Amino acid sequence: MKQELKGILSAILTPFSSDRNSIDESAYKRLIEFQIDAGIHGVVLSGSTGEHPSLTVAERRRLFEIGSEVGKGRTDVIAHVGSSNVRDTLDLTRHAKELGVDQMLVVTPYFDRLKFTDVQRFLEKVVTIAGGPIIYYDTPGITGIDITEAQMVALRREGLVSHIKDSPQNFTRTMRMLSNPDAPTVLAGSDPALLAVLAHGAPGTIIGASTFIPELCVQLYDAVSIDGDMVASLQVWDKLWPIIDFMLLNGYVALAKAGAALRGLPLGDPREPIAASPEALRVELKKLLDRADVTAIPR
Repeated sequence: MKQELKGILSAILTPFSSDRNSIDESAYKRLIEFQIDAGIHGVVLSGSTGEHPSLTVAERRRLFEIGSEVGKGRTDVIAHVGSSNVRDTLDLTRHAKELGVDQMLVVTPYFDRLKFTDVQRFLEKVVTIAGGPIIYYDTPGITGIDITEAQMVALRREGLVSHIKDSPQNFTRTMRMLSNPDAPTVLAGSDPALLAVLAHGAPGTIIGASTFIPELCVQLYDAVSIDGDMVASLQVWDKLWPIIDFMLLNGYVALAKAGAALRGLPLGDPREPIAASPEALRVELKKLLDRADVTAIPR
């Protein structure tokens, strides 16, 4: 598993057919090409923005195959293999390993509230198959597991976790881990904290908004992490944040799909139980995109 990750790692959407019964493979390939052309540093397949709970194991395996076919050698390909079912996670891990993905993102089973020893045992199974430490998807609001800084250090020391997609309930731990050389490498995982976490030294982020506005996300990363220009960073953030905030308040995945369609990359509607964004929200999103100078995607 690749241990040096940086930049905008885009948790991309999953396009569906008009009846939402199947994956639109052509649209998925075009979406990945769009990401690469925009300078994205990696694509995360079958993540939360990709509606993984609504996908079958077979569909997720197919997403891994397409992502590897289109992206391998051109951008980092990261397969999210987490599930509420351990056997499904292990099956997806084996398939991702066979395809030679660059890294794997793993959320723990998220129905039962696991103890830390359960997390260790689960990750040991995943890492044995993966062949190296993985990205731990830390989202205590979903999993109910609020892992401490010391426990994160233990996961790294045990060779289970190299990075953490950091979506915590307490950003004090985030700041402490960023300055702790023994902790897993922090990747910003909470959209509102993106600018702050990058500015405090995180090498990159896993974010969903980049699936339809990748250029703004890349501009932010370049300004903060490459140029160290906080004036330019804030100018980009002033464009990016209103879009992200609107998504967080009104339906993140549905508006990401609406945004892609507004830009000329239709990806279908979300699967149930997520409803498509109503027209009124699409109109407001279009105004925000116009203010941020986000234009149609060249064909």
